[in-house]
Formats: sequence, structure tokens, C-alpha cells
Amino acid sequence: MSYQVDSILKVILNLKPSGLSYANFQTGLIFAVSSDLNVGITFANDTFKDYSSLTELAVDFTTSSATYKIATRWFANTPQPDSITVWMKVGGDTVTQASNKAAAALFRFFHFWPSTTFSVEADVLALATWGDANERFHMFGTADAATIDPASTTDIAYLLKAQGNRFCAMAYQPGSGSQIYAGVQLCSAFYKFRPLGLRTAITGEYQVLPGVTGQDLSTTAYNSLRAKNTICFTKVELKGSVDNCRVINSKTMSSYGEFMDDVINLAVLKNYLQVAGYNYIANAGTKRPLTPIGYAGLLHTLDQVCKIFYNNGVLGDSTYLDEIDGETKRAKFGYVIQASPEDVLSLTDVQRSNRAFPTTRIIVILARAGHTAEITVNVE
Repeated sequence: MSYQVDSILKVILNLKPSGLSYANFQTGLIFAVSSDLNVGITFANDTFKDYSSLTELAVDFTTSSATYKIATRWFANTPQPDSITVWMKVGGDTVTQASNKAAAALFRFFHFWPSTTFSVEADVLALATWGDANERFHMFGTADAATIDPASTTDIAYLLKAQGNRFCAMAYQPGSGSQIYAGVQLCSAFYKFRPLGLRTAITGEYQVLPGVTGQDLSTTAYNSLRAKNTICFTKVELKGSVDNCRVINSKTMSSYGEFMDDVINLAVLKNYLQVAGYNYIANAGTKRPLTPIGYAGLLHTLDQVCKIFYNNGVLGDSTYLDEIDGETKRAKFGYVIQASPEDVLSLTDVQRSNRAFPTTRIIVILARAGHTAEITVNVE
């Protein structure tokens, strides 16, 4: 046998694990029941299918079904989302049981339910609570006239706001056909947001939604919707010129007063920080040492993620109050990482034994979007 090259030059291949990938937040899930199906179509309970168009979905579901109407609004935007997913719910399951089964099987950020669910107060409140716990966003709809009555304290919009959940919104939209699901179309508008893109972040406010009927409401009605954090789709008029339909008051039911883009952007940022941090620690092949060099690598990784969110427009230049020294400072890129590699030198014996890096504190400042402006004209 010839002399082996391995005896002279040995090559060791260290393969890098793929690690975690970023979640896709431009995704939607419809909860359907078997009665929605066309005659002769089978769709097993507790399973899901993806559909790339309304035409494809219509093969399985009747055009009169809630599933079809929801998909009508999802696919109505330009650019059109790549797909929508349908989960076949077991008839006897509660909304939380069905949600838990679906969440265990797949991740879709936006969850949509038929309008019959909207009229069951306990179900809506339960879904809103479940959404916060599982970071899935629910868009509800209502045509209840009590929503635009500021004296009403029993309508579902009022009750949702009182509960204060972050990962849900309510849209007021009377009308026939798929109009009750107009909020679904607002969710699909966030398909335009590309976290790795440049200045792609959007706001839900003033979005134009093709096919959605703009309402012409009274001042009292608009004030009631604002007070109840409820989205509306309205005509905007100035001296006879009319903009037929714009999204107004695109807020969630959050107790923190957050708009939809606030909640969505923070969910995406959290995911990117978690994935990048995990991949830094777990994908090294060798260990990440509890030394200034090891911690510096983690800080650099988190810094790169924050820069992505400055570039895409989620974070923005602003001032902030530094709680450490009480000084007002400027975050030029919309974030400040209040940590240094040398912090690892101060770890306790217990922290070292637990293999824990120091707690990293990051201040992020959302760029948000300007929705209103006041102009003062001084005439000389």
C-alpha cells in the first residue's frame, strides 16, 4: 500500500451547524371548518395547507365561506403576499385549543378567524390573551353600531381596549361581502416591510387598501373609534376634494398606546436579536469564552442587528435620558448598547459556574412615523 498523505498532512473539517433562521413575519393563518369546503373536497382536521393565490384556494373552499372572504382581502394588496395558510379546526375545539395545536405545528404571525368568532365576546378576549402569550397577532373586525357610540361600554372594542393586549387590533367596517375583514388587508400591507432592506419599514396609518369601502362617519363616531383604539377606513375630504379610502387610527389594543407597526417591529427586532445571539453562542464549533474577547463578539453581533433595524427604518436618531448618569444624550443610530467587553471580568463565581454572559442592556428608540402636523403661518 502506498504511503498515505494523511500521515503527512491531515485535514480536519469543522462543519458549522446551520443554527436558527429568522422568523417570517409576513405570514397569515386562517382558521377554517369543514363546512367551508367545496363538495367532494377533503381536508383532514388539525392539518394545514398553503395557498399562493385566491384562485388556488377557491378550488377547496366555497366563495361564500369566511375562509374565502378572508383570503380575498389578504391577496387584494399590491405587492401581493406570497401565500396564505389555512388550518382545519376540529369542530369541538375551543379557539385556544385550536390555536395551541396550530402554533405547535407551524409559525404564522397573523391569525385570522371567521366573523362568527367576533360576536363571541369570551372567544375574542381569550384569543387576545393567547396572542400576547404566544406573540401571534390577531386582527378582529366589527360592524356593531355600538362601537361608534362613545357611551357604550359593553361593545367588544371597548372591552378589548380595557383588557389592553398588545398583539391584537380591532377594525370597524360595516358592509357586505368581505368588508368585515378589511383589517386583514391592512395586515397584508406589512408584507412590504423587509427587515434586511433599506428604509422598508412602514406605518399602517393612511395605507390605501384596494377594494375596501371608505366610510363617511360623524365626528362623534370618529372620536369614539379613537377612544376605543379601533381602526377605521374612511374618506378624507378637503373643500370638495375626496380621498376615497385611507386607514385611520391604526392602533392595537395595547395598554402602552402602541400602533400596529410598533408591536410588529418590536416582535421582529426581538426575533432577530434572539436568533443572532443564539447562533453566535451555539454555532462557534469551539466555545465562546467568558472573557472580554468572547463577550465582545456577542456585543458586536447584537450591534450588527441593531444597525439592520436602523437601516430599515425601524430605529431612528433621537435623544434619550441615560438612567446611569441622568444626562440627556443622543442615540445617532437609534440605539445604545450599554455594555462593554470588560463587564465579563466582574462576573461572580455563580455566574461563571452557570456559564452566563453579563446581562446586556440595550436602549432602542423607534423612529415611528409622523401622522399629523401643525403649521403656523405668520403673516407680516
